[in-house]
Amino acid sequence: MAKRRMISSDVVSTDAFLGMSLRARELYVHLNLEADDDGFIPSAVKVTRMVGATKTHLCELVDKGYLIAFEGGLHLVTHWLLNNQIRKARYVPTIYQKQKALVTTQGMVYRLLTEDELAKKAAEGEQNGVHLDAKTDAVLDLEGIQANDTLDAQISKDKDSTEKERLEQKRQDEGDNVKTSPPLIIPSVKELTEYAEQIGYQDFNPEKFLTYYGSRSWKLPGGMPVTDWRLQVDSWKSREGDYKPANPSPKQPAWKPANQNDYDFEELEKKLIAN
Repeated sequence: MAKRRMISSDVVSTDAFLGMSLRARELYVHLNLEADDDGFIPSAVKVTRMVGATKTHLCELVDKGYLIAFEGGLHLVTHWLLNNQIRKARYVPTIYQKQKALVTTQGMVYRLLTEDELAKKAAEGEQNGVHLDAKTDAVLDLEGIQANDTLDAQISKDKDSTEKERLEQKRQDEGDNVKTSPPLIIPSVKELTEYAEQIGYQDFNPEKFLTYYGSRSWKLPGGMPVTDWRLQVDSWKSREGDYKPANPSPKQPAWKPANQNDYDFEELEKKLIAN
C-alpha cells in the first residue's frame, strides 16, 4: 500500500471546507493519512480520539459531505480521488469491496448509489452471479467481483521483465523524492483569539499577526512556508510574553558632581590666610 498521502487545494481551499470548525479540518487531514488506497478508513473513531477531536467533529465531516459513513464505523473520504492518484504498481485494492460496490464516482468524487441504481445493479448482477444481500445492503461477489479492481496489480506482479521492474521502481523512487508541503489553513481572527486565550497570551494582537504573515505570503524568514499557525503564535508569546525582561533599574550616572554644600568655605578661607 502506498504510504504517501496528499490533499488537494481544490478541496481544502473552498468556503465550505474553511467554514467548518478547526478541529474538523484537522481531523480531515489525519483521516486521509489513515485511509487505504481506495480512501476507506476502518478506524475513524480511534483517529478522532488520538487527535483530540470528538465524534461531533467526525459527524461534521459527514454532514458537510467530506466523508461517507457506513455501518460498523467504516468511513470513506468523499474527495479521495481528487486528493490522491496512486501509482498502479503500488496500488492495493481495499478489502471493503462490499461497501465499494455501494458507491460510484461523479467528477472524481465518491457518492452513494441511489436505491434505483442499486436495484438496477442488483438486477444486472444476477445475470453474472451477483446478488444483493438485504441484511448488509452490500453487493456480494460470488465469483470474484474484485477482478477488475485488482487487474492492474496482477499485471504488475506478473511482469516477466526484471529490467522493466527495475526502471519502474527507479521512476517511482524519483517521484517519491519530490517533497510537497502540507496545505496552509489561514486562521480567522476568532480562531487566533480563542487559541491565544487557551495558552494564556493576554497581549496577543490577532490583526497584527495576520498582517505580518500576510505581508510575507505566510513564509518563515528562511523561506519555508508556514504549515501550523499555532506554532507561530507560540513563538510570538515566547518572545513578547513569557520572556519579557524585568524592569531595569534606573542607570546611575558614571560620575556625580560634587555637592557644593559639602565644603565649609569659612574654614577653608581661614586655612588659606594662615598659610
